[in-house]
Amino acid sequence: MSLPPITSRRSRRDGAELAQLLESRSQVQPVHEMSEPVVFVIDDDAQSGRAVSELVRTFNYEVRTFQNPREFLDSLLEVADDQVGCVITDLRMSGVDGMEVLQRLNERSSTLPVIIVTAHAETATTVRALRRGAVAVLDKPFRDDELWGFIQEAITRSLSEVSRNRRQQELEERFKRLSPQDREVLRLIMEGSKNRTMAKRLDVSLRTVENRRRRIFDVMQADSVAELTRMVVEYEYRLPATSPAQEAWIHLPFERVA
Repeated sequence: MSLPPITSRRSRRDGAELAQLLESRSQVQPVHEMSEPVVFVIDDDAQSGRAVSELVRTFNYEVRTFQNPREFLDSLLEVADDQVGCVITDLRMSGVDGMEVLQRLNERSSTLPVIIVTAHAETATTVRALRRGAVAVLDKPFRDDELWGFIQEAITRSLSEVSRNRRQQELEERFKRLSPQDREVLRLIMEGSKNRTMAKRLDVSLRTVENRRRRIFDVMQADSVAELTRMVVEYEYRLPATSPAQEAWIHLPFERVA
């Protein structure tokens, strides 16, 4: 969507908004690379944990092994929020069991999916674990290719979640850089209002609306209304813009970053 050009004759108000626009162009966020995947293995049986760790290393992944699940949970304080990887945990362990490990990771919105292994599989436990987001519940003994397949699925899920989180942070930073006046115009853009209609509703000049609109597209790094709409929906629902939307999505982003 083409935007109206800013002419050389501007009021003081227009000049101030142009200065904001130029400042926003210099605030480009750095791009961070993904971390190398790490597979965390938890098993209070040292021999069993070592066997799983050695198998995972043959897949060329970094492995960190824990015999005590509490030590693993404590170590999460030192693990980056955007760490890519997964957790392979035994189900039955003294103190904290595999289900509690899964629950604790869910509570902190971890990007580390969980694979549970057990020699005492029960249908009810398997169903409960899968409903809570576990990638799989594997019966011991399991085949190497079985574990490999689920690790690949878990790593893929982790990469997707890390990417989604980074995108959310990126969009939130852009929304935060919009002034309250910019957000009023953005809200009206989302409602499909024309520039002249916006000027009347906001009781400002047409040029002021054009300048704010230009700043919105520049700060949000959008080339069209469709792309801008996708960003709002993506931020609101953490979903692609093709998903069904409700009216609430027009309002919540501005409340969240206020």
